Amino acid sequence: MADSAIEHRAREARAGGQGHARRALGWRGDTVWVLGAEYPANFPIDGNWTPVAGSNPPSPGIYAVSVSGVRPTDCISWFRANQACLLSGKRLLTNREWQGAAAGTPDPGTDNLTTDCAVNSPQPVDTGSRSNCKSAWGVSDMVGNVSEWVADWSDLASNCTDWTTAGIPGSDRSCFGGAGGAGDSSLPSALVRGGAFSSGTSAGVFSVDAEFAASMAGESGLGFRCAR
Repeated sequence: MADSAIEHRAREARAGGQGHARRALGWRGDTVWVLGAEYPANFPIDGNWTPVAGSNPPSPGIYAVSVSGVRPTDCISWFRANQACLLSGKRLLTNREWQGAAAGTPDPGTDNLTTDCAVNSPQPVDTGSRSNCKSAWGVSDMVGNVSEWVADWSDLASNCTDWTTAGIPGSDRSCFGGAGGAGDSSLPSALVRGGAFSSGTSAGVFSVDAEFAASMAGESGLGFRCAR
């Protein structure tokens, strides 16, 4: 685990009972029980939260916390992720910061299901459980497992390629830039980095995806990371 200002993703741990989770998005220092991938009604998809009655300072009862050995939070919109970081005295990483922190993460393009980065796994794995998946800065899980919202926005991508077109080895995915148009094609995208647990060889330290509107929340393996 990193001892720098780079914080690990907000986490969730599976709990007993079908479809239940104990999220590391907690209330007054504790975790909070939720059903499936739902968030409290006062913490909506657009991030426009309302405070819990009597909370001082005002708070929706949600914050982001780094927990080793439990599963990352996913299925979260950029708006929620941004607020969860802010409510914790943190912020989403910028794209530049994310790229710097990811440098040197081993990216063999394979997944042995034990020590390699989780890029061909059935679901997200516990934080830090893949011992070889650390960057040169000691930051865990920058490649695969749960892809990560960063602070930056861009045009919604209309096409994808990979970084071999720029002479960088591997096949890290790049979906960036769009022509705009009617409907949701003219909504901005918030950038997503690193790839997820099922991304295969398209995951990596150069993987960048601008295919998701900031309100996107139903994508399994779509998470975030905070910085101080």
